[in-house]
Amino acid sequence: MRHAFTTRLLHLLLAGGIVLQLADSQLMRVPRPGRELTALQGSAFAVHQWVGLAMAVVIVLFWLWLTLRRVGTAPGQLFPWFSARRLRAVRTDLAGYARAATRLSLPDPETSGALAGALHGLGLLIALAMAATGTIGWLAWDQSAAMSSFAPGVFEVHGAIANLMWAYVIAHVGATVLHELVGHRLLRRMAPLPS
Repeated sequence: MRHAFTTRLLHLLLAGGIVLQLADSQLMRVPRPGRELTALQGSAFAVHQWVGLAMAVVIVLFWLWLTLRRVGTAPGQLFPWFSARRLRAVRTDLAGYARAATRLSLPDPETSGALAGALHGLGLLIALAMAATGTIGWLAWDQSAAMSSFAPGVFEVHGAIANLMWAYVIAHVGATVLHELVGHRLLRRMAPLPS
């Protein structure tokens, strides 16, 4: 299935922003009173703040689009956790992937969308949690003074969620590459511009 232009564009913005944020987080250092930062560490932190706020807007737009659109992956397919029928479909897809793996193959994503949808929904939840904790932490923190009492905890959660996002991005990109190698051409379907 080729997705709507808005879905493809928001996916590209979200993916690009997340990869930039994850990479940038490896270069930055959080400024604290009395802590010396290199120019690179300070600049990377500033980029992380502003790109993070922009990503919060993108993720909110993505969630709004999910609720307003009329075509594409159904929200129930993205979040099957409260439907016995949808969970059965996810388990069936998982079994199909396991069988295909024994033959060094992958099922066609057109016929096995329950697992892919659930995994995409999981990625959207992780992205939302990262955007929410980053934004709340940013709002609660004055760089020239001590953090409010709950801000350090928010940033701890933000960092823990970042580890989940690293795992998600690696798995998502890896699965996409594998699908491309077996000829499913997922990248062409998700490209924001017509091929």
